[in-house]
Amino acid sequence: MTRSAARSLRCLFGLLACAALPVSAGGAPAALGVCVVEQNPPFSSRTLQPVGVDVDVAQAVAARLGRAVHWQWITLQERGGLGRALKESVQAGSCELFAGMPVTEGSDDDLSSRGLVASQPYVSVGYVLLTPAASPIGSMAGVGAQKIGAVTATPADLYLLAGGFNRSPFAGSAALLDALAKGQVGAGLLWAGRVAGDALPAGVVVRETLQAPALQTRFVMVSRRSDTALTGAVDAAIGALQADGSLDLIATRNGLPPANRHGGR
Repeated sequence: MTRSAARSLRCLFGLLACAALPVSAGGAPAALGVCVVEQNPPFSSRTLQPVGVDVDVAQAVAARLGRAVHWQWITLQERGGLGRALKESVQAGSCELFAGMPVTEGSDDDLSSRGLVASQPYVSVGYVLLTPAASPIGSMAGVGAQKIGAVTATPADLYLLAGGFNRSPFAGSAALLDALAKGQVGAGLLWAGRVAGDALPAGVVVRETLQAPALQTRFVMVSRRSDTALTGAVDAAIGALQADGSLDLIATRNGLPPANRHGGR
């Protein structure tokens, strides 16, 4: 980024941030109401350290807006999931931002129908290639005819199917990791968020982070479409955090592999 472009970005961010500053009764900027899932490492945690990517990014965005944060911790219900959580939180006006919304191609349409808009992504999380530590396989190019596992019906499973690999589907990540540890499969693809959230079994290592767009899930902040000043200011803040390297530092601090970083819409 050129010096003049960076200066222009700072000026734009300053204008948007001022426009998004509601004032409390005492005259100080009101706290930014942020809804976030209560226990979803490595993205959010109310009680554990590190606190998670979503929490760290929301805190950094609020700081750039000159506002404290008022957290509203959300417990996802088995019935309704994220859709219900959005309806009962940011749609209902109990918070201004919903942090940690995963989006894939076409999912923006659902947000629009709810009167919501997504920020630019602040992290994009894909899949990693795992193998037993003694395996000579170092990348997908080396898998060849070896049996490679993935959790069934996930993007990784579909990726292996489309690529004609010697695919072995598993009911869940625990079963896949167990098979890798026992040498029952030569390799496996697992979502990087799962790898960051839990320690790998002894003897299982990460070999490569896959970059295929079909394997990426982007995470955004969600706000009401009517809150145009806030939406613009949040986008500008995320852009500034990307430009100064803060997003990369946050992802690393929360255990995400180096290639799982911010990405375009």
